[in-house]
This record gives sequence, C-alpha cells and structure tokens, in this order.
Amino acid sequence: MEEPRKTRPDGDCRLEQVLINLLSNALKYGAGRPVRVAMTADGGRALLSVKDEGVGLREEDRARIFERFERAISASEVSGLGLGLYITREIAQAHGGDISVESRLGEGSTFIVTLPLGAGG
Repeated sequence: MEEPRKTRPDGDCRLEQVLINLLSNALKYGAGRPVRVAMTADGGRALLSVKDEGVGLREEDRARIFERFERAISASEVSGLGLGLYITREIAQAHGGDISVESRLGEGSTFIVTLPLGAGG
C-alpha cells in the first residue's frame, strides 16, 4: 500500500490557486475554444498542463509574462493586472517546482507546471 503524500498545511489551497489562475487565463485568451487540462506523472514529478487554442504568444513575450505586472496583451484588450502567472510561478517554486509555456502566435498556448511528487514537510 502506498504511503499518503505529505503536503504543507497551505499546500492544497495554494495549488488550487495555480489551477484557477491557469484556467482563468485559458478561458480569457482561448477565443471561446476548448481548454484541455491534464495531470500526469513523470518519474518523481507531477505535470499539470493547461492548453488553450487561443491567440498564443510571441516568442519575445514567453519569458516576461511570468514577471509581476507583465502582460502579453494590452489591458485595454483583455482585463487583468498581470499578476496571475507571476503568482502561479511563485507558488510552483515554493513547492519545489516550476512553470513553463509552449506557444505559437495564433495557435494557442500550453502552460506546464512541474512539481515534485512526495515532497513536503
């Protein structure tokens, strides 16, 4: 029988915020098309991916969108403060993981959060 995984007391709530932020962005930028969510395990890591079929990102925007108050699209086009992906990255890193994005302009984006399995205190 597998031992239960340990989590920090605030871990579940904060990880829920990761999913909420990624889904919110996918719905905002997804042009009304389907959003796909997947959770897989790869060795000692859990991978959460959220894929949309929306506007996508320019290559030069992919790294900076994880910074505080950064946006790939003007606030006049889509609402938001530019904090969701920054907060998502901070939460992932606080749990020993990270976030990345695969995207092409006009073809949508896939955000991938990688977290260690079985870690915690």
